[in-house]
Amino acid sequence: MSSHRPNDGIATDAAHSTKRSVTEHQGIDIQTGERLFYKNLGNQTVNIGEFLAVVDAAKYIIENDFQPRVIYTDSVTAITWFRNKKTASKKRNKELQKAEVFLKLFAADIDTITIKHWDNKKWGETPADFGNK
Repeated sequence: MSSHRPNDGIATDAAHSTKRSVTEHQGIDIQTGERLFYKNLGNQTVNIGEFLAVVDAAKYIIENDFQPRVIYTDSVTAITWFRNKKTASKKRNKELQKAEVFLKLFAADIDTITIKHWDNKKWGETPADFGNK
């Protein structure tokens, strides 16, 4: 893995506030810093938020022919679920079901997208970080 901080692709992140019972996620264009998408998911888990952020980044790449076709997340769980095209969450909801269906239906396209782990130790927080730690 390169020790140089990535300078293009889409960075994703999620945050959960127990105080407000809200999980939210977003995707940021690493090169420009522009927010590409944001969603308030209601009361979910961080893993669900991280996974849905990656799926939304994949949708964004496919719908907008975004280049490079690279997604970064600091969530190993989200990477695993994305690669498996299936979550291991005990919490079932429509958003998760739709995400799994999307990943399977668009598998040929999805498999052309690279997903990489964002190394917080080497590069600092992902550009999509919500900054509420």
